[in-house]
Amino acid sequence: MTEHVEWLEPTRAPGGGLACCSGLYANPLAELLIGESLHPGGLASTRRLLRASGLAPGARILDAGCGLGASARLAADEFGLTVDAVDASAETIGRAAARTVAGRIRWQLAELSRLPFDASSFDGVIAECVLSTTERPGVLRELARVLVPGGALVMSDVEAEADAVPALAGHGLLGVALCVTGAWGPDELEASLTDAGFRLEHRWDLTASILELVDRAESRIGLARIAARDMGLDLAVLAGGVAGASTLTLAPERAREVADDVRAAVQKGHLRYFGSIAVRTATR
Repeated sequence: MTEHVEWLEPTRAPGGGLACCSGLYANPLAELLIGESLHPGGLASTRRLLRASGLAPGARILDAGCGLGASARLAADEFGLTVDAVDASAETIGRAAARTVAGRIRWQLAELSRLPFDASSFDGVIAECVLSTTERPGVLRELARVLVPGGALVMSDVEAEADAVPALAGHGLLGVALCVTGAWGPDELEASLTDAGFRLEHRWDLTASILELVDRAESRIGLARIAARDMGLDLAVLAGGVAGASTLTLAPERAREVADDVRAAVQKGHLRYFGSIAVRTATR
């Protein structure tokens, strides 16, 4: 039996919010480049976050910006959690739901700036490489609203110096996949969480995951070009004009240049990836 999808009309966050990135991920070629788990570290990172959260089987969680649903399925299948998974792209969440058989997941179309849930609905929220794509103060307050007091915000995201990777300009898909688009500034996280009604409890470094994703993306760009050439396909046509999908048509030398710039930013400490656990305080 296929999971039920409840379709909700999304409200748009300022500047487009999550919808811009969700629309990018909806293109099947994005998955070819990045993989099903649309963030650095993949499901290994998700497992670490969920283990650190302390959420017990049966707890209800929100997967905020679920993309193709890999993390939601992991949370339900391996951790026994009851999952509401939301995304701002109808096409993306439709593809996610189509991959899921009977379980503990309910899929909904919604923007993170206005969630279709009552206050204190969830024991936990997981947000992987998502908050950097939103209007953070309002979205964090909304996540606090739907969490029970003491509930956990389990997140991973990127922290970057200004213009840490100039070579990513014009290659939105890779920038979004690396969470560099709208990345957190140094020392921004804890103050933002406190203002929204959270207490930061744990934070750890996951920066090596950026390098792994860059290596994989660079390799897949090359393979995609070879496969397209051998089959007489035009990647630009297959990308369907999706903003940022030009990453897929990069020449190998240009892909290498972008990847090397990302690696240099990591080595210099200008680009970091972190995991964290924050707790919704009793009063706001």
